[in-house]
Parts: sequence; structure tokens; C-alpha cells
Amino acid sequence: MPLYLTEADVDALGDMELALAAVEGAFDRQGRGVAGNVGRRRASVPAGSLNVMGGADEELGAAGAKIYGTFGGGARFVVVLFDVASGSLRAVLEAGRLGELRTGAASGISSKYLARPDSRVVGLIGSGRQARTQLEALNGVHELAQARVYSRNPANVENYVKMMSERVDAELVPSSSVAEAVRGADIVVTSTTAAGPVLMADDLEPGMHVVAMGSNNPVHGEVEPAAIARADRVFVDDLDGAHEEAGDLMAAERTGMLQWGQVIELGQVVAGQVAGRTADEDITLFASQGIALWDIAMAQAVVERAEAGGRGTQLP
Repeated sequence: MPLYLTEADVDALGDMELALAAVEGAFDRQGRGVAGNVGRRRASVPAGSLNVMGGADEELGAAGAKIYGTFGGGARFVVVLFDVASGSLRAVLEAGRLGELRTGAASGISSKYLARPDSRVVGLIGSGRQARTQLEALNGVHELAQARVYSRNPANVENYVKMMSERVDAELVPSSSVAEAVRGADIVVTSTTAAGPVLMADDLEPGMHVVAMGSNNPVHGEVEPAAIARADRVFVDDLDGAHEEAGDLMAAERTGMLQWGQVIELGQVVAGQVAGRTADEDITLFASQGIALWDIAMAQAVVERAEAGGRGTQLP
């Protein structure tokens, strides 16, 4: 019988260490071409949209889909997981927390392969729920000394600093501007709901690794085209999906500041097929839209823990 896991179950069973391992494995299998991803599709109506994304990972033994609606007061997420060998439905998971963990982990894995190994300082733009797992993941990959945080709402920054100071060892420093947050940083993360750019070309410095993860909307973007043009190497999670919803890159391509032929799937780097950072002074950029292969890998890992610990509800 399939297993049903609630948000409380996933929160109790999942953690960033598990997420980093699951997402790194998903990148590797994607890069080797043994896992197939289906990009996000939206059915939109005036009240909101239904979003569906999926994938199959035979080596992992799992396939599935993430389905979420953005109606009436926020998004609600579900992952449906199938067993590849038998074709049976293995589990249904409420997946809000799962999504936060896997999204943060993807940024952490990008920094593992694209940031300088000695990276110690993070500049974080945004202080919402997703920004929490971004910092947790980076802290799990690097020995961070300091994280500088900027948001348009200083009260949100104060709350974020208080909360995250209990979760990471790095010094948390409130910043009064984007420039103050990112100046001298080794890794810069944009984790906002902004419709227009918050990170400018003048904010970038040689050696930085930039993670643009706040937008998967083709008409929105957090990084201005001139900043994209300053990046020496540009990476995405899924090239087909990036053509459809990576607003930052789409804007740069329209203005002649990026050619799609420059853009590399991060999975190819994780699988050892393509070089990531090639010099300490390179500026690398990872545009993260989020793919279902991460959800499937994370769901599989959480279900294995649930089965081992006897947690969850069996469905008829």
C-alpha cells in the first residue's frame, strides 16, 4: 500500500544533509543522461494556476510528479512518487517543506562545484522562507564566516538574523543596501519576489559565485542583463526549462548580452563532463528555476526514512 506523509512528517524526517545528498545525486544522474525531466507546465485561470512538473529516474528507482496550486491564499504542494520496477504508487507527500529543502540544497550544490573552495562570506538578498534553506545549504557546503542579509523590510532582516543565528555558526550581519550586503562577498544569493532586477552589474566582483533563485517567471528577473553579461560562465538546472521561464537569462538574451550557446546545465558539471569554475577570478552564475528530479530524489530519501522508522499513514 502507498504511504502518505504530511508536512509534519516531512519536516521531522527531512534535513539539509539529506537534501544535499539527494539533490547532488539527481544532478549527477541528469548529467549522465540516465534521468529524464519534464519541465513545469501551468494551467492558469483568473483565480491562480495549477502547476505540474515531473521526471523519471530509473537508476534511483523512482518516478513522479510535483503538483501545486496557487489559489486562494498561497501555494499547496504534493509529490506523487512511483516505483519504477513495479510501476506501483509508492507514496504521496505534502511537499511544501520538501520544496524548501531541495531548493536550498540545489544552491548549495551549485556552490560546491562553482564557487571558490575557500568561500567564506555570503551576501544574501531576501529574507523569506526560501532564504533560510539557502543559507543552511551553503553552510553545509562551506565553512562560512559571515552572512550579510538585505531585505526591503528591515524588520524581516532582524527576524531572519535572530532565527538563523541559531541554525548556522556564521556571523549574521544586517545590511542597509544590496551593495553593502554583496561587497566583498564570495557567494551572492538573490532570494526575492521582486519583479525587476535587484542585483546590478556594478555589484559584481571577480571571483564571485551568484545564485539567482527567486524567479521562475519569464517576465520577471532579479539580475539585470548587464550583470548576466559580466558572468564568465552561466549555468542552469535544465536548459529546456530555462528557455521557457528563466526571466533573468531571457532578458539578457533579448538584449544581446547572452547567447544560449553559452549556458551549461549544472548536471554536466556534477557528472564530470564539463568544467565548472575555470579560474579563481571567474564570475559564475547559477540560474535556478527548480526541477522535478530534485523533488523525486528528495521524496525517495524521505520515504525511505519513513519506512525505516514506521512513520506515515498507509493508504488503501
